[in-house]
Amino acid sequence: MNSPANNPRESLATLAGIKRLSRRFTGFFLLAAALLLAALVVVTGPTAEPREQVERAWPVTVIPAQPQALAPVLLNFGRVEAQQTAKLNSTISARVSRVLVREGDRVNAGDLLLELDDTEIQFVANSALARLKRSEAALSSLQAEYALAREITDANQSLAEVAAATLARARDLHTKKMIADAQLDTAIREASQGKIALARHLSELNAFPDRIEGQRAAVAEARAEAERAQFDLAQTRVLAPFDGRVLASPFAVGERVPAGTSLVALADYTSLEIRTTLPAKAARRLEQNFNGGGVVKKKKTETPVTASASVDGATHSFELARIGGAVRTGQGGLDAFFAVPPNSGLEIGAVVDLAIELPTQDRVFAMPLYSLYEDSIVYRVREQRLEALRYDRVGDYLDASGEFLALVRIDEAQPGDSLLGSQLSRAITGLLVTPITGSTVSL
Repeated sequence: MNSPANNPRESLATLAGIKRLSRRFTGFFLLAAALLLAALVVVTGPTAEPREQVERAWPVTVIPAQPQALAPVLLNFGRVEAQQTAKLNSTISARVSRVLVREGDRVNAGDLLLELDDTEIQFVANSALARLKRSEAALSSLQAEYALAREITDANQSLAEVAAATLARARDLHTKKMIADAQLDTAIREASQGKIALARHLSELNAFPDRIEGQRAAVAEARAEAERAQFDLAQTRVLAPFDGRVLASPFAVGERVPAGTSLVALADYTSLEIRTTLPAKAARRLEQNFNGGGVVKKKKTETPVTASASVDGATHSFELARIGGAVRTGQGGLDAFFAVPPNSGLEIGAVVDLAIELPTQDRVFAMPLYSLYEDSIVYRVREQRLEALRYDRVGDYLDASGEFLALVRIDEAQPGDSLLGSQLSRAITGLLVTPITGSTVSL
């Protein structure tokens, strides 16, 4: 029997088996070593202690509230207008002979602004004056005839009576056969002629008053034509009806203008006012305050309703003059008119931003806009926690420095409360805050 050392083939098979076993146990050894190292790392590593959670306190500005009555303001724009704006027209057609003013010129009442050529109108005036004189002469002549007719009435009556008496004697003599028939016929003819003459004279005498009245009417008509001609002649001189400023003067010398054309436009700068349209609710409140609380104005209130505006860097105050009586088409409210004081520097057509003072409201807050949150919420700070409160906005407010604030009423707020005066994106009831005192809010 042969030994393995003496059999080469068996020796090779043995070596191959040993190699296969060594590779298999090497993998197990490496896996066991990795598990051992991981266990050592876990056992010997540092221990992590849990971190304590601390609630963050947000720094905010708080405003101490104090109760106070304040007047809200209504911000609106208005346009400057003049109570009197005249367009000076001419009733005649003529050529322009002189232009003495242009747009922007200031004039006084009675100043000559523009002059028309009066040649044509002078012809008409002369003709009308001649007709008037002719009518007056005819009236004088008729009145003289009337006076003469009245003077000779008695003479005509005497002639008629004499002729009648002569006829009576002639008939008596003819009856006694003392005169011929021809003589009686002559007496009859003379008596008839005297009677006819008297009747005609009396008829003319009675017609004289009507003829005189008709001639007087002709004189009056001629005088009216002459006066109209003089009126047209005066229209050739366009005069300023009041102190003011020229808005338009578009014509040149030599240009012919038809009758009815607006020659010069003039505005009275002593009656400037600002027209602004107010919402219906605000207009009613203003009107009640303006009328002393009544519907019909009887006596102006002692405290005027005013509006303020900044003009060229200076603040001007304007007093409410009146409130319109009807809502114009396309508007949602009433017009209010504020009187402009002299030397305000405002021009017609200028647009100004008005701050109109409304009637005073009691127990209201004037708060910055950024302290108001959605859904009509403001926050009160109590024990460093936020608490949501509801508010009702009653208007706007401008403080002494000109800062724009919101005027609100908060029923749950009490004097001395601390109100949130910051815009905080995380604001919610219960949020922890660190208060920083700000300015006082008027209540």
